[in-house]
Amino acid sequence: MMNLSFRKGQQLFLRVHFLRPLLVLLFFVAAVFQATAQGDAPRRRGSRVIDDTTKQVYGPRTSKYYFEKDVFFNRPEYHRIDTAIRNFHRWTYVQQKHYFYQDLGNIGTSMSPIFYVTPEQIGSSSGFNTYDPYWEAESVRYYDTKSPYSNMRVTLGGKGRSTTKATFSRNITPQWNIGFDYRAILIDKQIQRQGKGDRSTRSTYYDIFTSFQSKDSTYRLFFNFRRTRHETNEYGGILQRDGFVYKDYFASDAQPNLHDALSGELRMNIHLHHEYKIGSALQLYHTFDRYRQGVWFTDILASEPENFFGLYVPIVEDTTRDNTKFKSVRNEVGIKGNLLKLFYNGYYAVRYVTNTNSNINASILQVPTTLTESYIGGRMSLRLDSIGEVGGWVEVQQAGNYRIEGSIKSKWFEASLKQMQYAPSFVMQGYRGAYNQWNNDFNNTNVTQLNGYVHYTTPVFSISPGLTFTTLNNYVYFRPNDNPGKDVQLVEPVQTTGGQVIVSPEIQVSLTLARHITFNSQFLYTRVVENSGDAIQLPAVFANAQLAYENIFFNGNLDMQGGAEFHFQSDYYANGYNVPLRQFYTQQSFVSPSFPLIDLFFSARIKRGRIFLKYNNLMQAFTQEGYMATPQYPGQRSILDFGFDWSFYD
Repeated sequence: MMNLSFRKGQQLFLRVHFLRPLLVLLFFVAAVFQATAQGDAPRRRGSRVIDDTTKQVYGPRTSKYYFEKDVFFNRPEYHRIDTAIRNFHRWTYVQQKHYFYQDLGNIGTSMSPIFYVTPEQIGSSSGFNTYDPYWEAESVRYYDTKSPYSNMRVTLGGKGRSTTKATFSRNITPQWNIGFDYRAILIDKQIQRQGKGDRSTRSTYYDIFTSFQSKDSTYRLFFNFRRTRHETNEYGGILQRDGFVYKDYFASDAQPNLHDALSGELRMNIHLHHEYKIGSALQLYHTFDRYRQGVWFTDILASEPENFFGLYVPIVEDTTRDNTKFKSVRNEVGIKGNLLKLFYNGYYAVRYVTNTNSNINASILQVPTTLTESYIGGRMSLRLDSIGEVGGWVEVQQAGNYRIEGSIKSKWFEASLKQMQYAPSFVMQGYRGAYNQWNNDFNNTNVTQLNGYVHYTTPVFSISPGLTFTTLNNYVYFRPNDNPGKDVQLVEPVQTTGGQVIVSPEIQVSLTLARHITFNSQFLYTRVVENSGDAIQLPAVFANAQLAYENIFFNGNLDMQGGAEFHFQSDYYANGYNVPLRQFYTQQSFVSPSFPLIDLFFSARIKRGRIFLKYNNLMQAFTQEGYMATPQYPGQRSILDFGFDWSFYD
């Protein structure tokens, strides 16, 4: 009865997934709890010897997962299903990234790294990457399960903020596994919410994955299809009326600038990797990726404050509709293998790229919108048991772009070096929308980044001082127009003629007191030594800390963690946000003041279930003022969140 109900739930999920994600989610929960309720009843198993009705035969030890990169680097490391509660309460994307990203004050809104991050791609890119953290939230996991495995995580945040994640996987044969993931982000507005369901963000993600290997493991295959649709109602920050003061940003009657603006995108990716093992010293492989990203912005004209967007290019008369599509197809073939403790890899790749804008004729652009890119590269990794691991990656593109990366890791220290030259994104090179247009031919950007830490660890204390050193040349970024007005676009991309030098020393400290009290902290001090065009704006002081009590009770049946978290950034000119472009830009007209952000949390694990309670932004409950996530966009207000996670292994 249990298996029949669960199979029907799976079939219904796959059948209506595209049209009724919420209905599917409710059915899935009902089927899982029905299966749980029936799991305690005796069931006939014929002549089977294993008694899985009275004993928990299956669990986190029998269902494991691994990543494609584990197999690629010839180190098939299996990971246990996560049942830990440490930091289980960190459910928002900014919190999961330790506040190194800024958003627009609400979950699901555009995000951008505060500190410079090197790009993953040295070739062409769309440039619309503020939703990347949601698309790249988790790498696809492949499973090896002895029984059907499913997991449900639901977070019910206050004021209509909720996220859901469902995972299912099972082995068809010992060598063949299939499964899927589903994630939903449904977030109500924080500013002038009209009631339950008055959404700020609607996002639905799913993937379907499978892995296969021959009985002798000479042939292995990995395949996944991923899709997400992410939409956000842009409110344009807080409307500033006569007599407006800073405290009014956090008032209950604060009004938004925009009411009808909508940003969204649709992403899809098909991925295939398969390899054939001739011997431990030689394997052949092929990797295929087909990626598509469609980006749009819509708004009803004249619904925004006068001159809020600046220049208006008359494309349509009543409604703004800006659309961009980016597509890429990449094929990579190569060899890899192990020579004693040395892993090596060499490859050649071809990538076909197209970028189209619904409002622009590609023939007038200074740069092509259809490209064929060729890459040649190689990787290596040397594992030395007594010292650690040394790795490297070299890649060269026919256009002259390149990457050189090296790293070394041990229990005493770690360091990495990145030297890159990469192409400016399409949106920076050429774009036309209702409020923005340009046609550029920027040079490629050069970056060198050195990062290193020294580790000292004892059973109760650890300290890791470190340093990140970054230099940039030909850096391309968005900045305000020098002469803003109703006939001039407000922001535009520019390229620096000089360079940027960023120095950021850091220290991380962990301390255990009285066995169960833990203190963890991270402190960064940053200076921009050279800053051509004032292109980089960073907080001088950046700090994270957590004080928590952890313990296990009732013979391991109750695991708990509770405490407080602290985050602080000093005053600085945080990057502003341009709505139609969905781009963050440097500015020097609004100082984001420092503010101590304090959260209280409690997490617990009871058998195979985990729960958490979290109170966000304690200080605002006393001061009636909060923090500024992005200029004109107040951050998360004081609010209580609740969430749970449950796994099933039959």
